[in-house]
Amino acid sequence: MKFVQWVKIVLCVILAALNIILFVVSCGVDYPILVAREHVRFRQEMPTMDSWINSPFGKLKNYVFNVTNAEEFQSGRDTKLKVQEIGPIVYKIVGFNDILERNATNVKYRKHRYRVVEFLPEESVAPDVLNWTITSTNNVMLGAASKLKHTLPLLAIGFDTMFTMESIFVTDSVYYFLWEFTRPLLKHLSKVSDIKPNVAVLHNALKEKEEVYTVNIGPERGIKNFFRIETLNDEVIIREQRPHTRRYDSDSCPFNVTGALDNSLFPPFVRPETPLDIVAIESCRVLPLTYQRKQRYNGLDTFRYTLLQANQKPPQCLDTSYGIKLHDGMFDVSQCVINDAPSAFSMPHFFGSSYNWSEHYEGYTPNADDHEPYILLEPVTGIPVTEKYRFQSNIPIPDLRTFSPRLNRFSNMMIPSFWYEFEMGQLPGFVTALMWINVNIVAHMQPYCMGLYLLLALWSVLKAIRVACGDIGYAGLRKACCGEMGTTTALETNFQANASSFDVAVK
Repeated sequence: MKFVQWVKIVLCVILAALNIILFVVSCGVDYPILVAREHVRFRQEMPTMDSWINSPFGKLKNYVFNVTNAEEFQSGRDTKLKVQEIGPIVYKIVGFNDILERNATNVKYRKHRYRVVEFLPEESVAPDVLNWTITSTNNVMLGAASKLKHTLPLLAIGFDTMFTMESIFVTDSVYYFLWEFTRPLLKHLSKVSDIKPNVAVLHNALKEKEEVYTVNIGPERGIKNFFRIETLNDEVIIREQRPHTRRYDSDSCPFNVTGALDNSLFPPFVRPETPLDIVAIESCRVLPLTYQRKQRYNGLDTFRYTLLQANQKPPQCLDTSYGIKLHDGMFDVSQCVINDAPSAFSMPHFFGSSYNWSEHYEGYTPNADDHEPYILLEPVTGIPVTEKYRFQSNIPIPDLRTFSPRLNRFSNMMIPSFWYEFEMGQLPGFVTALMWINVNIVAHMQPYCMGLYLLLALWSVLKAIRVACGDIGYAGLRKACCGEMGTTTALETNFQANASSFDVAVK
């Protein structure tokens, strides 16, 4: 045989061997798990890495409340505050995850949530909404009264003297309340104490916080533990809540971050019963996700999780804010807001809360479609495809009968500051395409691939034999294997005619 023939034979034998090996290996592995093991290695070359590095990304929609009957309420002509919702006031948000350390089982990164904050006038309720004038309760004054009632109740007598120049309602621009809300007393106090003078909601909410996560990666830690947190800022307890751990067992309070997630990636193969918690850094707690139902989204079957359930009882360590017992569906966040002010989070418009808001307000329209916070998670890959993270910040007010009449009118109310919705942006097209392939093709392609391996192995063996026999065709190979077919002989039956018959025929 010629050298070229030997080369062809060797190549065909190698191809046959490779396909047989792939077939044997495929018998012992599950393709989706094989892909998931590569995914949890969290390699720099991952096609989804770019979207993770530049996360969170999306829109922050803000809503404030305009009090339309401030005069009537102050004078006593109205017993309820009439509020008008102003919004959305939309900002583009792009974050950044800076990888600090990486090995086979852990990655440590610093999260910058608000690297880009850009006002989107055309997507807001009006391009000039920041210049609109609204009237709001003086939350500096009400928050101070609430705090003093609990910490220094005797100062209630002189409280009005301290705030003699302050009105119980403030009228100014939307921009002022979001970005520049300060009062003369705060400015004076900030010069002699740690009190911050600017208490505007977005000015403080969008400040950079120290967030350094160490999370599990790699198949050695187990696929189900992918991206579960080991430490936050090198601690297992959320730093702002550490003083509370002296009074409460950390196991019963949502302060321990170990095993929680940062809401950017989740483990693959999530099931409805899989425990999932996320670190809600803006409220200094760990939030449990509650499975709700399956939901179709952009061609993918997802799991819908709620971040807060209707009438959910807060943990014991978060059910009180400065001595004020909170309603179901709320939880204390005073440890992580500006100046440690009394504050509680709820769903917007008090949706899912036991607070009887209609006793004090007119104008709220609580409903699940607009006000329930949720995440849609693709369960096979563990990638969130969209989320609407919605919360309302409120000031709980105690009984203020020992204060002046103008403050007494706010006794036992919950005063909303604003509410916001973070809407996750659309995933890049290639990420969605890869997810679709992983869910709809990889999960079903194994038997077809194994059949293809067998066919290729058979073809390679036959090709090697044909080349060895002088590059004969398949017909020649069949003849060589089965031999020449003998000539077909017809069988004849001879009938002998009798003599009488022959004679008749001749005549």
